[in-house]
Amino acid sequence: MAGAQKNKQEDRFLKKAAQGNREGLEYLVNTYKNLAYTVAITILRNREDAEEVVQDAFIKAFASLKGFKKSSKFSTWLYRIVYNCALTKIASRKIMNASLEEVSSHEKNSNAENKGWDALRSHEKRKYIDRAMDRLSPEDRLLFTLHYVHGKTISEIGNIMDLKRSAIKMRLLRGRKQLKIELESVLGNEVKNLL
Repeated sequence: MAGAQKNKQEDRFLKKAAQGNREGLEYLVNTYKNLAYTVAITILRNREDAEEVVQDAFIKAFASLKGFKKSSKFSTWLYRIVYNCALTKIASRKIMNASLEEVSSHEKNSNAENKGWDALRSHEKRKYIDRAMDRLSPEDRLLFTLHYVHGKTISEIGNIMDLKRSAIKMRLLRGRKQLKIELESVLGNEVKNLL
């Protein structure tokens, strides 16, 4: 029941935003800016670039809002735009290094839930996770962030990243194995306490 009411509310704000109404635009920005930033920073690893990509993505989304067909959720459509803008940014520049800790601190300040990462809050644990995550490709880091931090389903990730279910599952499995190997090489048996 609450989900249906939220969908009605969002539809109302989407209509307002499509008409250029400030209230509708502000609602969409305030609702989706945190996860949009997380998608961008996970790929780009640079705060300034991520902020620029999020702004560009919202501008593109708002310019195309009248053509939004609602075949997927607005959030999925927006995150796909953010993802594509981030890939475009990567193509034009080399990836800048930023700590995964920046993503974590941003998440602490946002209202987003960090269900999968509650156990990883301590600085020491995060340091080892950062090192292991740095060895993943930007796309695999994004997969992990979307799936394990934000609880996105395989289907939602597929829509955002334009990947097939089997490819996502394979990359998650391969990434988990790679993370485990990296962590075991550093921590030995203590990796059990971390994961």
